[in-house]
Amino acid sequence: MYGERKTDGPQGSPGQVPASASSDAANPSRRREALDRAAVEAVRQGALLQSALVNHGEMVGVKYIFEQTLDHHAPIPAGYLDVVREVYAEPRADEGRPYDTGDAARDTGRTAGEAEGSLLRTSRRSWSFANAFEALRPEGSVLVLARPPASGRTITAYALLARLVDEGLVDEVWPVSFGGSRHFPARRLPREHHRGYVLELPPDEEDFEIHESFGANLETIKTTLIRRHSRLIILTSPEQWRRLSRGAPRDVAPPLDRAMPRDIAARWLRAEEPTFPVERWLADNQINDLLQGQSPTDVLRVVELMLEEHRGAQHIVAIGSPGIDALQRRRAGGEASSGLTFDQQVAKVVAARSNWEDELHDWHEEDKRTSFHRNFLVAAAALRGASVGHVYAKAADLAAQLDEPDVPLAGQQAPGVIAMTRAIDARRNRDGTLTFNRTHWDDAALEYFWNDRPLARSQFLSWLARAPLDQPKAALESIDRDDLRELAGRIGEFAVRWAVRHRRQEPLEEIVTAWHEQTKDKQLWPLAVALLDGAASQAASAPFIHTLLLSWAKRTEVSLQLAVVAVCSGEFGRRHTGKALRRLRHAAKSEHQVVVKALQAAVHTLWADPSVRPMLFTYVVEWCGLEKTRDTVGLRTFAALAATAKPGSNDIPLLLDGSDVEEEERFRPPLAGLVTGWRTLLRQGPGPAGAREVDKAAFLWLEAALMHPELKTTILNTLRQAVVAPGKEGQTLRETLRTCLYGWVQGQDRPYSADRKALQQELSSLLDADLYAVMRPKPSQVERTEPVTDGDVQPASEGAMDGRGILARDGDSAE
Repeated sequence: MYGERKTDGPQGSPGQVPASASSDAANPSRRREALDRAAVEAVRQGALLQSALVNHGEMVGVKYIFEQTLDHHAPIPAGYLDVVREVYAEPRADEGRPYDTGDAARDTGRTAGEAEGSLLRTSRRSWSFANAFEALRPEGSVLVLARPPASGRTITAYALLARLVDEGLVDEVWPVSFGGSRHFPARRLPREHHRGYVLELPPDEEDFEIHESFGANLETIKTTLIRRHSRLIILTSPEQWRRLSRGAPRDVAPPLDRAMPRDIAARWLRAEEPTFPVERWLADNQINDLLQGQSPTDVLRVVELMLEEHRGAQHIVAIGSPGIDALQRRRAGGEASSGLTFDQQVAKVVAARSNWEDELHDWHEEDKRTSFHRNFLVAAAALRGASVGHVYAKAADLAAQLDEPDVPLAGQQAPGVIAMTRAIDARRNRDGTLTFNRTHWDDAALEYFWNDRPLARSQFLSWLARAPLDQPKAALESIDRDDLRELAGRIGEFAVRWAVRHRRQEPLEEIVTAWHEQTKDKQLWPLAVALLDGAASQAASAPFIHTLLLSWAKRTEVSLQLAVVAVCSGEFGRRHTGKALRRLRHAAKSEHQVVVKALQAAVHTLWADPSVRPMLFTYVVEWCGLEKTRDTVGLRTFAALAATAKPGSNDIPLLLDGSDVEEEERFRPPLAGLVTGWRTLLRQGPGPAGAREVDKAAFLWLEAALMHPELKTTILNTLRQAVVAPGKEGQTLRETLRTCLYGWVQGQDRPYSADRKALQQELSSLLDADLYAVMRPKPSQVERTEPVTDGDVQPASEGAMDGRGILARDGDSAE
């Protein structure tokens, strides 16, 4: 938006810069004035996993600004880069020792002692933000940020690239996907010029590691970037970089200084609330103690608490006294009218950061406290946004779930809504919902319950998952379907945050299981999938959700397996195709038909990414070759690719259609793999033609051979060799293929075609010739007495194959 060559989409033409953009670039203060404060809050909420994972209409800005940063098919929005420029705190060397990136420990021909000494020297030498930016100035520059997750590495990368945009060195900032292979060849880089790229390396996990040649390949990548006047920043962890750095260019991964927590807090506070008394708050010893040694994410949590207390004071001031007096008091921090001194506001922040544990303990232990009070507090905290009447009834349901005595809500024996609202220190809003009077009291109440009642956790999660499925037995207010769906969305978002925070799968397991078992209309199942899919793409939750999906893929419960397959066919599959594929490999062992059917949709999604096709094909052929999965998962996944054509492809099967990529990047499935897949299809045996997977695939391939002469040889050779198998199996395969041929030429509701008849005769003649060539005895076999059967035909080898019948290809082997 601010570079010399930057265009503004359809409003500009190449080489032109919109006047407003140029003006903003030359005047950073003007850009800051124009910065949407809601955008700053949106990015912070996204970083803390508080933005809506399912859009109900109120969080469109959050989803657009924050989630787009993870989309490898779109540039980073200018609005997001504006926020980064405003909130980023540059590292300072006096904060302590930088992260050890392991850059000096890679093997570059030095002895072990030299490498160790260099590592010590490098770990003491740290780079500032300015040093890192200068390293990125030359065209073709590559910079590796080897820092742990949640350490600020992502925002550092975007801050560096935003500076490149400001100085006109690049036009746009783009994330780039690593792809599904273990390798990252230079051809994975887009062909456009003047771009700054961010590449986040997928973490090492079970049965997948990036190849150790990655570091050595950076020189080739730099050469490609130089030709395209672009730069690349790579995000990885110190542990992973130690393994990959062998042969990497020197100083490509310098240790950066760390940003001080106090600086991070100051930048965010000023960006989000320009009138916030930053100096006063950050000079307080208790606030400094909260910030000391915290990660950037934890600093943002403290920032959030400070903002909420400050805004609460402003709100009370504004209500208490209108006009200029209110403005004066608001500028003074709201002390006089809010009833809370500054020290009291600080004390509330400190208490909230410790989850109000002392205050909640005192509340729970009061003599007048009853179990219904405690259940009402938990229900109000968990069902945030629900009407007070609904919360009241659900509190009684929670009591029943916990095997407590029934609460008589219908009469006047139990405390009423007003009494219960006051008992939990909340207030009723005009729309009938509840708001707690203390900052984060709801989260703290749930945390207290979780820690205080470990034996009640399972019952609580079951109650929470079923809360939106049906009306409470003692419901005082009816809730329509839309309201229930919104309630389910809030519950699902809470479950995601809770699961991520505690690193526990149970909250999401309960929701997925309960919402899948819903028998009425399954209206909440798509919502459950969308929640998981969104969480798998959110930076704050993605690592945990990715691990959860891998664990669920190995489980036997149909709801968990189906959730994995559904997520892998959504945005997660599009953005993390390699990870999705490895999870589908485990889910593919499912014996549930609904899971197998969903698997086919996921296969289509993954095939749309050209980089994953070699690995995907390997897995599909492997499933076709394993007896346990051959006739279920193997059959259906191969059929998904063999019996389907992309719209607008002139009915070319997906497996043979490479029109969406350049010629040199096109993946051509090895003949041996195609034969293995087709043999699985033909094992369905002869039968009524038309409706089965083998018929659909055969009709499509034969039609493609007729209409596209360049594919004819590949198709006929595949079908000829597919019928080759020992014993009676070969006879069955041959009969099945002949039946498909007949149905294709003159089956029911298919008009006769002379061209089809001619191709049928050609293929039949080839099949007969293959059989005759094998059955005719060779001179050395004149003395042979055993008859040769149909199934003894063996095709000539087409190349070096692995144990699954797939031609070996560099970098494309399945892990």
